[in-house]
Amino acid sequence: MKTDERKALRSRLERPLYNFAEADWIANVPRGTAKRWLTGYSYALPGSGLVTRPPVASIQTPGQGGVSFVDLVEVIAIGGLKRAGFSLLGIRRLVRNCQDIFQEPRPLATLKFKHGGRDVFVDRGAHLLEVGRRKGMQAWNEVLGPFLEDLDYAYDVASRWWPLGRASPVLVDPDYSFGLPVIASRGVRTEIILERFKAGDLEEQIAQDFSLQPAEVQRALQFELSRAA
Repeated sequence: MKTDERKALRSRLERPLYNFAEADWIANVPRGTAKRWLTGYSYALPGSGLVTRPPVASIQTPGQGGVSFVDLVEVIAIGGLKRAGFSLLGIRRLVRNCQDIFQEPRPLATLKFKHGGRDVFVDRGAHLLEVGRRKGMQAWNEVLGPFLEDLDYAYDVASRWWPLGRASPVLVDPDYSFGLPVIASRGVRTEIILERFKAGDLEEQIAQDFSLQPAEVQRALQFELSRAA
């Protein structure tokens, strides 16, 4: 039964849920990032014609046309590594090596990676990732380690994300509200709270109308406004 349950869970977590723009917004990465990293991209190189790059981390079915929650987790992780100075070539190598090490097609979204990733980055980084120990440790301590702590897992697969940390009420759960960010206690979308705030409603009024605590409204606005740009 557990095998069937795991398969059903993976199927839900890997189903198309977001469009590319939504994924970029939730992951807080530059526009077009999810599409390039999950479906590949092409560019012209003078004297060499068109160069086509395959997906960085995804095993998406061609034509799937959307981003799953597992895809989103990968995009967030890859975006963090990019901001930490890793090149796309380096990230490709990282994902490929982690696929071999953890025997998982989607290693960045697994509990195995959370438990064993530090060893890859810190102790084996020079060999596997072609980065020095200092850079590997920095990437793990400042980017991946904290991010993975904010994920919930079910059957060893990332199943929910607390984007502002577990102390915050903002939650991304693919089984609720179409996977869009919500306030965990009530399931109210953070985008609705922002819309009310922009319309001129006070935080206290919004909290009362949705049976929320004022602090929950504040955290929802913090999340939304951090991605407004």
